[in-house]
Amino acid sequence: MTITPIKTKKDYQAALSRLENIFDAQSGTPEGDELDYSVFS
Repeated sequence: MTITPIKTKKDYQAALSRLENIFDAQSGTPEGDELDYSVFS
């Protein structure tokens, strides 16, 4: 997981796409941790 600020519309679209891909991730998995961090930060 690489954390970068959202500065452009392209960054925003990439972040939304990633969230769509990991939205149903299981808790305790790397993707689940990434989802938790992305949503609750």
